Amino acid sequence: MPYFDTFDGSSLYYDDQGDGRPLVLLHGFAADTNLNFVRTGIFDALLDAGYRVIALDSRGHGLSAKPTDPAAYANDAMRLDVQALLDHLALDECIAVGYSMGGHTALRLAPHEPRLTALALLGIGETIGQIDGGPHTRDYLVKLLETDDPETIEHSSLREFRLMAGLDREPLVAFMKAPWVDTRARLDEVSVPVVIIVGEKDQNAVDPSNLAAQLNATLERVPGDHFTANARPELHQALLEFLAKQ
Repeated sequence: MPYFDTFDGSSLYYDDQGDGRPLVLLHGFAADTNLNFVRTGIFDALLDAGYRVIALDSRGHGLSAKPTDPAAYANDAMRLDVQALLDHLALDECIAVGYSMGGHTALRLAPHEPRLTALALLGIGETIGQIDGGPHTRDYLVKLLETDDPETIEHSSLREFRLMAGLDREPLVAFMKAPWVDTRARLDEVSVPVVIIVGEKDQNAVDPSNLAAQLNATLERVPGDHFTANARPELHQALLEFLAKQ
């Protein structure tokens, strides 16, 4: 399995398959490459369409290093990890495909990274800057992650995050306790083509209309919610249609 040492020496896992135009896939919070992109069929759909598909397990997630010190997630470490991966693979250009937290990371990457030529953002919308940022939301998520019995969490989508976290919750808590980097701060500097694809019943993304307008993005709504839309053929088709135009 391929690993590389990122900017601070942490060992991160990535999957790199195919020979076409490179796409970098960034998964969501408490998930990993397998859960968000392999099981949903996105990874294979992109391979079948002729792309080089590169998926990174973010620090604290999946098969990558899982530091438990909040300082390890500070200073936009996840964005720096993506840039380190591009350097490691000597990529001249790529398109980023980010789901939820991965979409936030991709948006923060765009103003810093001239190698990024387009963005496909899945499952993000009005709540951008909250699930990855707002202090009240982050404090609440820490409490959820520290809850021993997920069934006591009434909000269905938040309960799903806790279930995905399983027993390996300490790195996720550390990430949530790290200083916040505001995803909204430099949105006006995102100049590449963007598509936002969101499930019609996505309680986490809520309404993506304002974000789409700010980014001058194409907005696609597909069946499903925050945890099921990724597996829908409608989302796969919308993603492939956008990529084909780039």
